[in-house]
Amino acid sequence: MDGKPRASDDALEKRSPRRSILGRKEYRMQAFLITAYKDFDSLKELTAALSRHGLCFVHADRRGTITAAQIDELNAMPNVRAIRKRKVNWGSIEHLYAMLDLCRMALEDERTTYLHLMSAQDYPTLSGKEMENRFDGETRLFIQRTRTADHPELAHRYEHYHFMHLLNYRDSSDWAQNWVGRIDRWQDILHVRRKLSVPYKGLLYVSLPRDAAEFVLKDKNARRFLRQLRTTYIPEEFFFQNVFNETPFEARIVNRQLHFSIWDEPERGLPAVLNGGDLERIDASGCCFARKIEGSGELAKTLLERWDS
Repeated sequence: MDGKPRASDDALEKRSPRRSILGRKEYRMQAFLITAYKDFDSLKELTAALSRHGLCFVHADRRGTITAAQIDELNAMPNVRAIRKRKVNWGSIEHLYAMLDLCRMALEDERTTYLHLMSAQDYPTLSGKEMENRFDGETRLFIQRTRTADHPELAHRYEHYHFMHLLNYRDSSDWAQNWVGRIDRWQDILHVRRKLSVPYKGLLYVSLPRDAAEFVLKDKNARRFLRQLRTTYIPEEFFFQNVFNETPFEARIVNRQLHFSIWDEPERGLPAVLNGGDLERIDASGCCFARKIEGSGELAKTLLERWDS
């Protein structure tokens, strides 16, 4: 299970008041960055709810079932911008690229002050007003960071070269599976070991303030690190965890996952598909989001009703 009990309320309290510039009220808004590939009806319902208390930026996988016409529907909604740009192979750099595309879009809107990265199966656990108050003026970065040294079994993911942007690991054909396996075995035989420093790993779904997102997109070392990750297996779990190393932002990192999920019940999926019976555990975790949730289920309905309460 991801998510630890929440600290006292002052741990996530708002940090600064709304400001006024030239007599005009400056609206401070959170941005919800969502990657999706299926179930447009649930995505639209979730986006409509979130956009009542923030800005929504959506990327739909071109390999998925969401159509260009449905993207137009999202773009017709207030506070929503959506694109259908990248074909995302599982475990490839393309998912991280898609999320960074959404970061750029969010930063183009001057109202954006804080960014939450999420999937279309992540639902808020707070009311909209509670979420606004919780993160208004927040300057810290909430990033799950686990030391890779404690998990040597993960070393092949960054010491070997992987080509998931070219080979679809989820393609069950013999051709695809054989090539994925061969490339990995050949590197073992040849003792290939990349010199890539990734002290930490964690989930992609982080929350961070505007200045941290700007750094990620503009810093030359961050761009270099992103290029190095192109041939890493599931690179999205290494980027945000390490891109701030030895920068002033590192001191502002809170090693905490704000998305509740369950990983120790594989019979329900990895992560587990949550249901109404998990609500008590979700609330006890103190997390701001819960994943993964089917949009047609009762838990999604309950959390969206809470969001609008």
